[in-house]
Amino acid sequence: MKALLTVATATLALLSFATLAHGQTGCANVEVQNLRVGQGPLMLAAYSDAATFRKTAATQMQVAVTNPTMTLAVCGLSGDAIAITLYQDLNANGRMDANPFGMPTEPWGASGKPAPMGPSWASAQVPLGTETIVVKLSQ
Repeated sequence: MKALLTVATATLALLSFATLAHGQTGCANVEVQNLRVGQGPLMLAAYSDAATFRKTAATQMQVAVTNPTMTLAVCGLSGDAIAITLYQDLNANGRMDANPFGMPTEPWGASGKPAPMGPSWASAQVPLGTETIVVKLSQ
């Protein structure tokens, strides 16, 4: 019995170490600014790596806009870095609308640094940690 308990404890320790070695798992606080109250939901997608960026989100959210600035807890994230893209769906059609030249016609934003041709993993990635990620939507 004592040997079984020792093996179980060692296994749990190894599993804990393996989880830590592959980065954090948890939530990020995201502050979104420049929202238009009552003019459509906020759509958010969070990505955990470059291979899935703008293809398969680790987490997606649709949130009713109740204030010009809102803070959201985005959970289900893993890894050392994440990237977040979001837009306010003013006409509630479930997609970000664009003009004939491909420029967004709805307010949008991304974590990280602004990029002239839209967000990429390199420009949008931020550390997954305790600091609040602030995103100001375009007007």
